[in-house]
Amino acid sequence: MVNNTTIIIDDDLVLDVNSGIIGTKNNLSSKTAQNFPIEDVIHEIDRLEASINNLESSLNPKTTSNLSESGREGVYEKEGLLTNIIIGVIIALIFIILLL
Repeated sequence: MVNNTTIIIDDDLVLDVNSGIIGTKNNLSSKTAQNFPIEDVIHEIDRLEASINNLESSLNPKTTSNLSESGREGVYEKEGLLTNIIIGVIIALIFIILLL
């Protein structure tokens, strides 16, 4: 029967599902298992989730970047629209010149 109480995290790290203890494979069966504090791991995961949320919100053109001043909502959308208008005018002028 397969033991489903452990999850292999890395080549040497294993998570015990029942107790929530992260230890090494070599010491998991012994009584002196080397344990990692789960609170520190959860804190790092929360910090990474906050960074991921900031990265995802920065990809939205209707939001502002984290370092910008207030009142600049939608600045990326306006810049993209202006850039596309200018590129469209330049392409239209090139077509007009080529047709004449």
